[in-house]
Amino acid sequence: MRLFAAILPPRPVLEELHRIVTTAEAERVAPQRKGLLGRLGGGSRSEPAPTEGSPELDVAPVEEWYLPLTSFGNVTLGDSRRLADAMRTEAGGWAQPELHFAGGTALEWRGDDSVWAKLEGDLDALGTIGKGVPQIVQRLGFFVDRRQFRPWLAVGTITPATTAPYLEKVVAALTAYRSRSFVVDSISLMKRLPDADSDVAFEELERMPLHA
Repeated sequence: MRLFAAILPPRPVLEELHRIVTTAEAERVAPQRKGLLGRLGGGSRSEPAPTEGSPELDVAPVEEWYLPLTSFGNVTLGDSRRLADAMRTEAGGWAQPELHFAGGTALEWRGDDSVWAKLEGDLDALGTIGKGVPQIVQRLGFFVDRRQFRPWLAVGTITPATTAPYLEKVVAALTAYRSRSFVVDSISLMKRLPDADSDVAFEELERMPLHA
């Protein structure tokens, strides 16, 4: 099984954020090789024109939005139980952060093709969780994704039709937005599903409460 750990924000909060992303419309201006897409390099080359009928941002359904904590790779059924037991025990000692979405960014490092919604609030408590989960599994000898935890949620990826003006409009909408506050009261152990076997990318195996 391919497992990972994640935080699942409340569905109403995600639905509101989804509306912000999908209703941000680009003002049609002359293409310029600067701003966010300029980070990909290419000198003065002009932006590609949008393809007829092609979206400028590939936005996943709300059901597939989550805040990643770490990935564990392939584990056996027996190891998944050990992993769940350890996570459950540690989660009971972590505080429940109160958070809200505020701000956005995109294409933050080489190879990054995502637009991100940022979180604000009890980031120290959230960071304790983000660092703590990888430490748990490393102690158990599991493979762990070593990428740095960020309090960001991926809301979409660029496409061949994406233009800099459109992308900057979406990021501006996220920057101006502030969601309602919500409390993270649990972390989730997730299982990735083969594309051929399911209409969704993953399923939640267990939700583990944080310390109240």
